[in-house]
Amino acid sequence: MRAPSALFTASLLALMSSPVVMAADEEKSAWSGSAELGSIRTSGNTSTSSTTGKFEVKHTGAQWDSRLRLTSLNSKDDGETSKEKYTAGVQFDRNVSETTYLAITADQERDRFSGFKYQGTAGFGFGYRAINTDTMHLDLEAGPGYRRDKVDDTGEIQEEAIGRLALKYQWTINEAVKFFEEFTADMGADNNIYRSETGLQSRLNGSLAMNLSYKIKYVDEVPLGSENKDTEFGVTLVYSF
Repeated sequence: MRAPSALFTASLLALMSSPVVMAADEEKSAWSGSAELGSIRTSGNTSTSSTTGKFEVKHTGAQWDSRLRLTSLNSKDDGETSKEKYTAGVQFDRNVSETTYLAITADQERDRFSGFKYQGTAGFGFGYRAINTDTMHLDLEAGPGYRRDKVDDTGEIQEEAIGRLALKYQWTINEAVKFFEEFTADMGADNNIYRSETGLQSRLNGSLAMNLSYKIKYVDEVPLGSENKDTEFGVTLVYSF
């Protein structure tokens, strides 16, 4: 399917060129970011160890907002690797008004035990800031996109047009506690993928906080021998800058 491949590549090229446009956005500019790291180890009848990490950087401007996120998860049971997953995602928002924006997104996931070599999407959609106050934010997004997956065992490339829905919610309960929820749905004729991340962040002091998060990923159609549902519970330390 050459058309989806070409459009997928074109979307990524558009993302790469967006920072050039964003460089002219000098009227109002702010950068922020965070780095997370968590590790859990147990011993006894079974020995397990898990390490998770996330790096995120955001830019807020008068015309363009951007966000880059990288995550990793590695787990071992009795010395044998049981989970190994890496994800990368980027989003550029072109502000149209105080409540509306155009969203350009791309992401890729490489999960060793998912049955896929990789899963990637690119999309372009309309965003609406339903709530935007000092303590609460709710963004809603919808638009078309393309998904490109590679099956691990056979090397088969699966491509299709998708409809993308996204929800981003953040509630600052007080100066030290923050609740957040992010949900995305990538829906196509051949497959649907749903992702949810729910979390609670508590500031310890200054730039250091503790983060509790619960992630769910559900894939309607998976390769033989793979599970449809994948969950993660994480406890991490967060350094904000």
